[in-house]
Amino acid sequence: MNKNYLFPHRFRTIGWVLVIAAVAAFVAEHLWSPNFQFKMPALYYDGAYEFMEDDPAPHGFFVMATTTILSLVFPLLTIGLVLIGFSKEKIEDEFVTKVREQSLVWSTYVTAALFILATLLIYGMPFMIVPYLVFFVFLILFIVKFKFELHRFNKGGAQ
Repeated sequence: MNKNYLFPHRFRTIGWVLVIAAVAAFVAEHLWSPNFQFKMPALYYDGAYEFMEDDPAPHGFFVMATTTILSLVFPLLTIGLVLIGFSKEKIEDEFVTKVREQSLVWSTYVTAALFILATLLIYGMPFMIVPYLVFFVFLILFIVKFKFELHRFNKGGAQ
């Protein structure tokens, strides 16, 4: 049975809107440091952010103050990149499916190699961000490789 798990083509636009919103929120927080804090439900907290207001106890289900980066940028970026990467093309044929598959495999290999390099070369607190970035790097590499291969084929550069 042949099943297609891709989103409709129109979801790609929604994905781009979410990615742009995530990047804008990230840039706004780092350039202007507005220190947007809002309350979000939490299942676990280890007390690592003692400087935050309303610091809750580290157990149970509770509400805590958090920043834009942790609670807004990562989910928006994840959803946006998934929608961009896994939305159907206007013409979704066997060639596009093959290019998509090859791009997924290639991005898996490259991401694994980058993760191994990061594990061997980055230590301390900077390494704590690497696991967060691995999935984004994977999605970005997949999207770039997939679009590059489609563009190259459409321009007549590959057979």
